[in-house]
Amino acid sequence: MTKRFLVSVDFDADAAYVTMSDEAVAKTKQVTDDVVVDLDEYNVVAGIEFLRIEAEIPFQRLIDEFHVHSDDVERLRALRPSIAGRLQSAADGASVVPSTSLVAQTV
Repeated sequence: MTKRFLVSVDFDADAAYVTMSDEAVAKTKQVTDDVVVDLDEYNVVAGIEFLRIEAEIPFQRLIDEFHVHSDDVERLRALRPSIAGRLQSAADGASVVPSTSLVAQTV
């Protein structure tokens, strides 16, 4: 498995996708109305789609119901409470997350 952590934001669609690995997606599960998880063949989270960038990250459900690597949970915690909240912090001059922990791109 190739691990990576990449946040892609599509401002026009008001959505974001967090890539956690390069593994092929075997199935997709809806976690909340605004959060969808892509799982690989071993049910490990390969990515998370946020249908609204304001959607809160459902940490406890991700931890309890899915296989999420602990280092990915910590990277997700750096984005809390939502991707939109972290983007606003960056716009206000605050550091989003250390560059070694997260790669972000806009679509």
